Amino acid sequence: MYKQCLFAAVTLSMLTACGGGGGSGPTAPPQTQPPTRPPTMTSDPAHHLGTARFTTHQPDVLEEVGAHHAYARGLTGRGVRIGIDDTIVDYTQTAEFGNRVKLRDADGASLAYSRPLGDLPSSDVAACNTNPSCQIWKGNSAGEDEALNRWVQQIVSEDGWPTRDDSVFVLDEHYQEDGSIAQFLRWSEVPTPYRTGAHGTIVASVAAGTNLGVAPEATIIPVVSNLTDDQGEDAVAVRALRLTIESLSNTDRQDFDGTVARVLREDYEKFDIINRSYGMRTEALTIAQTVEEINWLQAYLPRSLRAYWQTDRPDSEKTIVVWAAGNDGDTVPGLGAALPYGIPELRGHSLAVVATDPGTGIIAGYSNRCGPLPSDWNAARHGRHYCLAAPGSVRALRPNPNTPGQGSVEQTSGTSIAAPIVSGALALLKEHFRGTRGNTAIVRRIIDTARRSGRYSDLGTYGAGHLDLEAALSPVGALSAGRSGHALSRTSFQAPAAYGAVGQRAGSIELATFDEQGFPFWFPMSGLVSSADSTHSPIPGFSDVEHREIPTTGLEGLGLQWTALPDMQTGKTAGDGWTLGIGETSASLARAPDDNGWGYGFSYEDRGHLDGHTSGAFGSELRSGMMWTARSFKHELGGQWAVKATGMLALDIPRYERDAVFRASPSMMTAASVRVGTESLGLTVEQPLRAESGTGRFRVENGRIENGKRAYDEFRIPLRPEARELRMTLRHDLYALGGQVAVSVGGAVNADHVPGEHETNVGLAYRFVW
Repeated sequence: MYKQCLFAAVTLSMLTACGGGGGSGPTAPPQTQPPTRPPTMTSDPAHHLGTARFTTHQPDVLEEVGAHHAYARGLTGRGVRIGIDDTIVDYTQTAEFGNRVKLRDADGASLAYSRPLGDLPSSDVAACNTNPSCQIWKGNSAGEDEALNRWVQQIVSEDGWPTRDDSVFVLDEHYQEDGSIAQFLRWSEVPTPYRTGAHGTIVASVAAGTNLGVAPEATIIPVVSNLTDDQGEDAVAVRALRLTIESLSNTDRQDFDGTVARVLREDYEKFDIINRSYGMRTEALTIAQTVEEINWLQAYLPRSLRAYWQTDRPDSEKTIVVWAAGNDGDTVPGLGAALPYGIPELRGHSLAVVATDPGTGIIAGYSNRCGPLPSDWNAARHGRHYCLAAPGSVRALRPNPNTPGQGSVEQTSGTSIAAPIVSGALALLKEHFRGTRGNTAIVRRIIDTARRSGRYSDLGTYGAGHLDLEAALSPVGALSAGRSGHALSRTSFQAPAAYGAVGQRAGSIELATFDEQGFPFWFPMSGLVSSADSTHSPIPGFSDVEHREIPTTGLEGLGLQWTALPDMQTGKTAGDGWTLGIGETSASLARAPDDNGWGYGFSYEDRGHLDGHTSGAFGSELRSGMMWTARSFKHELGGQWAVKATGMLALDIPRYERDAVFRASPSMMTAASVRVGTESLGLTVEQPLRAESGTGRFRVENGRIENGKRAYDEFRIPLRPEARELRMTLRHDLYALGGQVAVSVGGAVNADHVPGEHETNVGLAYRFVW
């Protein structure tokens, strides 16, 4: 509750001034609003241009800022907290706000504003005692912060909103009229959301309305300010409260200062964005008053001032404050939109917004301009300006006292409208970047990506330029991935067929890539990972020694030219001896097993792994080795028929780069085949090379920055495929047409070890016999 005392004490335009910042322009006749739902995700932005949000609810406006590109990404602002520091938001308008309006003090909501001089005979509260149409509601909060908001909700539930100002007051009997600071908390006013009090509801509907808002699923938090009543009484209260604070002892004042600073910090933590569509005209008098007020705060409440400016919070955690620039047609924004000009502590998290005419994109005649920058502006840190442009004429929700809970939609204009468009856009950006970038970085992003060509290059008029969500949500420059910043376009992983569908098992994993501004963009691993096809040609080959080939090891794809080694004693080659395979980047030495015997061998690849290859962030120095042993069994069935079986067990040892996105452990592998038939006709059933153990590790950047360094997530998947491929081939060899003919018919179940995948093939080969 101490924060209310501070708000009453500080007369900076950012806290108590009203009127000049964003009053709405002429309105069109009320129109009924057909209900819609938040935009559904459709990857084509053009699809959204034909929906009611763009054609009926906000024609020209949403398209001009590029909101359809956000909706195409499924963005709605869900989970982002927008404080509407304004007149009260009519939370009973559930068709537009649903249950997204937070009403608890613990969430940052404030549903009534303080009337600190309610005990004086000259106050509006005193006048209420003689007015039969005015109501005074009494209660005892016992110092509980939630009490006032709860009372307001009870009053509205029982009697509805007040239809005019100064008609419902609340007395908290917990506080006594005793001359202490606490007495300023005795009286509050329940605001009206009608007529001029509709401003907060209008602003909220533009920022986050279900039908009308830029961020239709953002959280709305009302922070009511006295923007409708005559503030003369408040000015008297400020002077009285100042005198009270000045009369405190140094110890008591420091304690009070520390308490207010703590509450202010806690309050800021409840908001991601605060929209303030109000201000005062920037003139010599208001500037002098502001300087005087800052000097007073620095003298008596320095910690509270620093807390209000958020200088005691890390840049990444500072709540974004969005201001309407004002409707006076001035060459500079109003106060406090212009405060970053003279207060460096506000730069980076305080934004001013000027208004343009939808359709033309030209600065509106009523709108203040962004104005010049101070000589000490740090463009490298804060961007081109602290001000940018957005459309200032929209359709918005206005509550109607004749139909409580059912407002009408009216055309309205002003920088008050342009500001919540930017607030809603910031919510979409925060959602898009998943909380990986702090608020000041989000502000810099929206400034850096604003349209600044053509007319928008006029710094003094448009500041950073015109809001452009398409650009803000798109990569700036090329995307890179991995520790060494490899180009995304060159990043891929072709996994060995023996691992099966690695891309499917890694489908839920995302790789964060980074644009030239260091902002993350995520891509599913399934789009970067593919599986090599197991090498198996449907065209039958010929061999001078039939059915004595190297057993199925998966080495066929290495591009080896197999050569039989000579017998060490005779110097002649032997079909059952050792064979050497040499390729461009691979080599293998193998001994095929004799009938009912053993075989063994090993292989090495210098630039791959069992038909698999990597590039970019997956590395470029993939190597691997394998040792295997095989056992052969043959049994004669009679009549030239025989059955022959071969089984192989191997140890696969891959070497992926240490800093690569993917690494694989050594694994055990198997392969097997069974052939039944004669020399010329046979049926073969085989299981190609398949991993039976091992783990693959994906170590991917998640887009976050921790202690100045990119953070990583680690995911592990089994290398063992979900299914086992069984391949069947029926082959017939014969001599015909003056040569040797081979015909094969085959198929595979769970092809490439992928569940449910099937293949069929028919092959024919002919060799002329000389």
